[in-house]
Amino acid sequence: MAPRRRAQRLNPMLDTTMLDSTTPKLKPGLWPIALLAALTACVPPKPATQTPPGAPPGNQTAFTTLPGWAQDNTAAALATFVLSCQTIAHMPPDQALGGDDMAQATAGQAGLWQASCTAAQAVPPGDDTAARQFFETNFTVYTVPGQTLVTGYFEPEYPGAKNLSHGYTVPLYAKPADPTLAALPRAAIDNNALYRKAPVTAYLSSPVDAFMLQIQGSGRILLPNGTTLRIGFDGQNGQPYTPIGRILVQNGDLQPADVSFQSISAWLKANPAQAQSIMEQNARYVFLRPLGPLPDNQGAPGTLGVPLTAGRSLAIDKSIIPLGTPVFLSTTDPITNAPIQRLTIAQDTGGGIQGANRADLFFGAGPDAEASAGPMRQPGQLYVLLPTPPAAPAQ
Repeated sequence: MAPRRRAQRLNPMLDTTMLDSTTPKLKPGLWPIALLAALTACVPPKPATQTPPGAPPGNQTAFTTLPGWAQDNTAAALATFVLSCQTIAHMPPDQALGGDDMAQATAGQAGLWQASCTAAQAVPPGDDTAARQFFETNFTVYTVPGQTLVTGYFEPEYPGAKNLSHGYTVPLYAKPADPTLAALPRAAIDNNALYRKAPVTAYLSSPVDAFMLQIQGSGRILLPNGTTLRIGFDGQNGQPYTPIGRILVQNGDLQPADVSFQSISAWLKANPAQAQSIMEQNARYVFLRPLGPLPDNQGAPGTLGVPLTAGRSLAIDKSIIPLGTPVFLSTTDPITNAPIQRLTIAQDTGGGIQGANRADLFFGAGPDAEASAGPMRQPGQLYVLLPTPPAAPAQ
């Protein structure tokens, strides 16, 4: 899906589907972003019936038609939904959350979530039956027309240091205060244009790791003293985003079917003489800042401002689906091809996550998350859960 991109996910993270998830991170947020979205999306998706941006939620359907609905751990999804509610509760009632047409009318402002958030607080934590009943009582399901491309994003972990030191010489910059400097292309930044002109969040040993971390939009730096520095999206330079996975395919360096986070990183490290010029063809630079202490089991905050939950947080196009919306996802695992059928919560966005038929799933942090998120590029189906309007009073 940010960080990752995502969030600016990122995803996310290759053509318009690039996991610039980092992008999250439009994300003021992961990712996101988070923003979003990811390099694993460098190859044009399989042909699918696409719904143009601005399409309505689709046809109303029943919860019983959702594949795997009865088997899902709905209580876990509710816990993620409640995290959203805790953030939305502090927003002005007219705070825009996105959405188009009916989605905007029923869920596009913070105040429209008050009733369902209040009801969610009354559900006993961990009670799967009660959680399922809560969603079935308070929401109406709509099928998003067309096949969706589902990608993945995660928080990479790299060794690094807070200060310039032996072995750690590649800076990760926070956003400069000077807007002119903040708009420099990647090539200028790589050639020390921000030296002593922008805060440095951390130093890594590899420019490839720094680049890939920016693609995800958030990450974890393993410091020499054994502690972990959590870092996340701090804006981007506004330059065009060019998916380098697509460039490597065009150059014949990778086959379309082999493009993933892992294969791109491996190629860049194996070809250091060419790596910098390839990376600099993507002029987009993502700034990263320290996030402060966060629980190990929570991701960096996404666009909604909520710490992301592995397997339950989704990056979407918020011009179509409002942030905070429950979205049931039906897709498959990229490694085992086993079904992934679960309720997620739209908490993030990504630069490559555009239109109704794109989604970026947050997989968490570390090697296991990377193994799944890296090659994630699966067809799927989305179902949007919108708050059910209260019944009109009887005349």
